[in-house]
Amino acid sequence: MRLKQTLAHPTRGKQVFMWSIDGLPMTDAKGKFVRIGSFGANFWLHVAQGKTEKLTLSYAKAHLKRITRMQSSFEYVQ
Repeated sequence: MRLKQTLAHPTRGKQVFMWSIDGLPMTDAKGKFVRIGSFGANFWLHVAQGKTEKLTLSYAKAHLKRITRMQSSFEYVQ
């Protein structure tokens, strides 16, 4: 499962970014986390691991909504 982010306006020539879980879960003092990344955006972030892939991607979606400066829409893609 992947998370598709569509920006309201293109930035650096791209408007659609696909985010996916990259690698296996890791553990730190706060618990398990996974790396979420997009080669198109050239950006990776760490989020807490959820019980399902969709829950984990929803954590990434919430984080991306906070840091994205322009309006964007999200949808889950198989």
